[in-house]
Amino acid sequence: MTALIFDTETHKLHGDIIEAAAMEAYFWELSGRKEFLPTMFEYQKRFKPSEPIGLGAMAVHHIVDEDLVKCPSFTKFQMPKDDVKYLIGHNIDYDIAAINRAGTETNGIKAICTLAMARYMWPTLEAHNLTALAYHISSDRKATRRGLRNSHSALTDCKTTFSLVARIIREKNITSLEELWEFSQQARYPTHIFYGKYKGWAIKDMDDYDIGWLLQRTDEPYLRISLQNEFEERHNISETEELPFI
Repeated sequence: MTALIFDTETHKLHGDIIEAAAMEAYFWELSGRKEFLPTMFEYQKRFKPSEPIGLGAMAVHHIVDEDLVKCPSFTKFQMPKDDVKYLIGHNIDYDIAAINRAGTETNGIKAICTLAMARYMWPTLEAHNLTALAYHISSDRKATRRGLRNSHSALTDCKTTFSLVARIIREKNITSLEELWEFSQQARYPTHIFYGKYKGWAIKDMDDYDIGWLLQRTDEPYLRISLQNEFEERHNISETEELPFI
């Protein structure tokens, strides 16, 4: 059973994998305590996309088409290890979708999303991107700045994600990968809004009109469930009843 912290860079938004990286980590028994630590295994590989890299993506990860001339096609991507049970990443669903577009199946792999967990734990932070969170959890921001100079390199992002998930594990007293996955699943149901006109609002503080307005405009499944649950609990509506604005 393997857990990989995983990240991809793509040639455009929702595009082909042009760089994939992973590092392996486990819970180890040390002095009677469970510690989440990396193994020696690291993986990083680049791939050629089906079309030129978009300028917007290039500006983020600084990978240019000339870097990929001798690389294999993105369709040649394979999971770095055969027995992967958990994939951990920041907005890991994006990376899993990229894996699937490359033709690799991820059935049976449990996704652990550090973005969802960070938003759940620190909902009032100004930003929840990986770089902002690295500074948030840092005890030495100058050292963190040095480490982030290659941010949006997939392997650098994996290492930053490891630091983030290790902090989450300590704060939540998590002692197993399954427990971490269960918390990630819980955290997918947001308690706050993170974009748009209601950014920063707690769902419990929204009035009925605001809940209805947002429900009619969002297609995010976990947000919809959180909004519906709040309205149903507020008005003692059973699950079998239809909400008035849907």
